[in-house]
Formats: sequence, C-alpha cells, structure tokens
Amino acid sequence: MPRRPAVPPPRLADWSPEKTHAALKTQLGALDKLRGRTFQDAKDEELEWRNLTQNILTHGFGEYSNNVTQFLRAVASGDHYVYEVLDSVTQNNFALRINAYTAVVKSSIAELEYMLPETEITGAYEPGDEYQFYRDLKTVVGFAAKELFIVDNFLDTQIFDVYMENLNPLVTVRVLTQRVADPLRLVAEKFSRHGNFELRSGGDVHDRVVFSDDRCWVIGHSIKDAARNKPTYIVEHSGATAMKGIYEPIWAAATVVVKG
Repeated sequence: MPRRPAVPPPRLADWSPEKTHAALKTQLGALDKLRGRTFQDAKDEELEWRNLTQNILTHGFGEYSNNVTQFLRAVASGDHYVYEVLDSVTQNNFALRINAYTAVVKSSIAELEYMLPETEITGAYEPGDEYQFYRDLKTVVGFAAKELFIVDNFLDTQIFDVYMENLNPLVTVRVLTQRVADPLRLVAEKFSRHGNFELRSGGDVHDRVVFSDDRCWVIGHSIKDAARNKPTYIVEHSGATAMKGIYEPIWAAATVVVKG
C-alpha cells in the first residue's frame, strides 16, 4: 500500500515582535489608501496588500495562529453566492473586508505591544547628548497610536524630518508653536497632505510639552536645540489630564496656520 505523502509541518513564527510590529503598522497605513475606493479600481492593490499582510502575520505569529485564522476570515467577509451578483454586492463585500482587515491588523499590533520590551528613557541629558535625546523623544512620539499633540514655542523643520518621519499616518497630529517661519510652514504643508494634521501658532506658548495619547512628557529645552549646548530633560508628567486641560484652551484660541 503506497504511503501517503508527509504533511509539511506548519510554519512557526520566525520574526521578532519588533519587526512584526513595524511591518504591521506600515500595512495599516497602506490599508487606508484602499478605503473609500471601488473594488474594481483597488483590486490589484488589495491583492498585493492582502498577500503581504498574510505573510507578515505568518512570520510574526505562525501559520496556524489565531491572528492568521482571523485574517483569513476577514478575507471572506461579506455575502457570497454561486451565481453572478450585482456590483453593489461586490462593492459592499469590499468595504466589509477593509473594515475586517483593519480590526485584525489593529488587534495584532495591540497584542505585539504587550510583547515589546519597555523602552527606558534616560530623562536627563548633558550638553552633547543630542543623539540620546533624539532617540528618547522619537520613542515618546512613537507611543502615539491615536493622537500626538506637541507644544513648543520654538520649532523648526526637524520636528517633521527627524521625529515624525515614521509616525503611523492614522495618528492625528497637532503642533502648537509661537512663531511659524516660512521653512517650517512649507514642510508642514507637505506633511499635512497625509491628513489628520494641524499646525497652529499662539502667543501663550511658553513650555515644551508632548502628549502621546493619554500620556504627557515635559521637556526642559526647546526641541530644536535640546542637549546641544545646555543640559535638558524629558520627564513624564503624572497629571496628563490636567496638563491637557491647560493647553486645550490655548490651542482653541491659537491661529490655524496649516491644516490637512
């Protein structure tokens, strides 16, 4: 009696949580480009996105993981018939798939964030510690999953070029400063094309504060020159809600410079 061919073992997870997390955040941003389009127009891009995302989930969690199973269910979202269906049904299925993809990718990202090691922020910086300050502030910015609100009275273009270059495009970004020079405004206009962004200027801005979702950090020196010639610090403030209550009225009274 001939032997049955051996079934290959399932693929196990072979990517680190950090790598999988970064890849899925990129895919989540790319998914937003499919939303609101017709299924015909997005057909090829959806297939490419779907194949890559399934591979990332397999690398990150394993072939038979709950994450991959949920993703395959998302692929099959909607109503399916053996006979030809109207375009309206196919379009509705496409919209349902986009929503289901979003839920699976977001939940997988949230799961990975529990697996990531806690990042230690130095907090105090001597003159010349610019790189360590940059790494720590970029970590704080990266904590934002829904909203980033930056307050600094003297900002330049590096706030976009250096600190927010890899920010998830789904994060709502607000920047409040005192004066907006032309170079900052021009770069802000380019950044605003991603959407979910607003830059305002106001005369009541004196401190340096960064809000990442429901957390708050206070910075001793303006971000653009921090740790260059003078010591500075980044300290997480325990009263994030109270601090937000102070700066929301200042934001509301400030002048809109760029909005996207």
